[in-house]
Amino acid sequence: MATDLRKRILAANDIKVEPVEIPEWGGTYYIKVISGTDRDAFEESYAEQKMKAFRVRFLLLALCDEAGERIFKDEDSAELGKKSSVVINRVFDAAWKVNAFTNEAVEALGKD
Repeated sequence: MATDLRKRILAANDIKVEPVEIPEWGGTYYIKVISGTDRDAFEESYAEQKMKAFRVRFLLLALCDEAGERIFKDEDSAELGKKSSVVINRVFDAAWKVNAFTNEAVEALGKD
C-alpha cells in the first residue's frame, strides 16, 4: 500500500505553470511553482546573502518556458538584474504569490 502511495505522489505533476504577460519583454512568459528543493536552497541562500539580489534570485528559479523548464541559470543573475526594477518587481509579485510565500515566512527566515 505505501509503495503505491509513494509511486502516486512521485508521479503527480504538481508543478503549476502560469502565464504572465510582460509587454516590456515582448509578450507572454511563464512562472512556476518552484520545487521543494529549490525553495529550501532559496531560503538557505537568504540566510547567507540577506536581501542581495533577492527578487532576481527568486525569478531565476520561477521564470520558465511553457513546459516549466527554467529560462535562466544561476549565473544569469547580474544580467537579469539589469532589467527594469518596475518589471522585475511586478513579475516577482506574481511569482511570489504563485509560490504561496507570505510576509511571515520571509520574516521568519531572518530570525535564525
